[in-house]
Amino acid sequence: MDAAVLQFFESIRCPVLDAFFQAVTALGEETVVAAVVALVYLCFSRRTGEQALLTVLTASCIATCVKGAARRVRPFAAGTVTRVETDGFLVSTMDLDADMSFPSGHATATGAFLSALSLRTRKTAVCILSAFAALLVGCSRLYLGVHYPSDVLTGLALGFLCALVWQIVYTRFYGARLYLFALFALAMLLPLLFTRTATDSMFRIAALAAGTAAGLLFEDAAARLPEAHGWKMRVLRLFVTALCAAAVFVPLHFLLPDLPACTFAQYALAVFAAVGPAALLLKKLRL
Repeated sequence: MDAAVLQFFESIRCPVLDAFFQAVTALGEETVVAAVVALVYLCFSRRTGEQALLTVLTASCIATCVKGAARRVRPFAAGTVTRVETDGFLVSTMDLDADMSFPSGHATATGAFLSALSLRTRKTAVCILSAFAALLVGCSRLYLGVHYPSDVLTGLALGFLCALVWQIVYTRFYGARLYLFALFALAMLLPLLFTRTATDSMFRIAALAAGTAAGLLFEDAAARLPEAHGWKMRVLRLFVTALCAAAVFVPLHFLLPDLPACTFAQYALAVFAAVGPAALLLKKLRL
């Protein structure tokens, strides 16, 4: 069934659909998802953004760990279909690890974010559009030849499950939410101890989880930034937050050696600066 579905998508390839599905798959790129979550968190609703952030990080951590453990060969590497070769700024099929197919990271992150948004808003239009967008991103991974249908469906299911768990936590155990995520972030350090799961991606996502946990605990204790009002304030918040992250990330990139532990420190400290100290600075600047 996996092969038949992939071969159908391969049979309908054409330049127009190539461009369309490359644009769609960009919506599931980690950079794009992170930017959208940051936009919601800083500019619209901190509660919704925070819940979406924890949901996406939880789902992505689990997916990355499973990828390393499963080591499923991608369909283009297995000879099931060819891949659409592209190497753009956001979307690239040329630098993918050949044995990291299961589950789909794009489907997981997109499913997690859109499910969290749907469960939080509980609006019919949002739910329908979110489901359609998540399925479209999943189909884009099949069209490009980089994932099997079972990879995509598992990723979507994982994203929804994580969203459901965090919805329950935010509804019933709101006061303990950050401590629960901190425990999860600590648990995500365990895969780094094993060669099979200690991939570069696992180091990065575990670092993001650890930095986010520490940053949110810091923000909750020292800042408690109120909601933004007006577009000027929203733009300034984004600018200051990005500046705080860059002020940590860029120097460490040049100063630290290219080792997994150093990569972990670089990402963890940068996201901590963006989530915690940046919020305190914004509050002092009355932004």
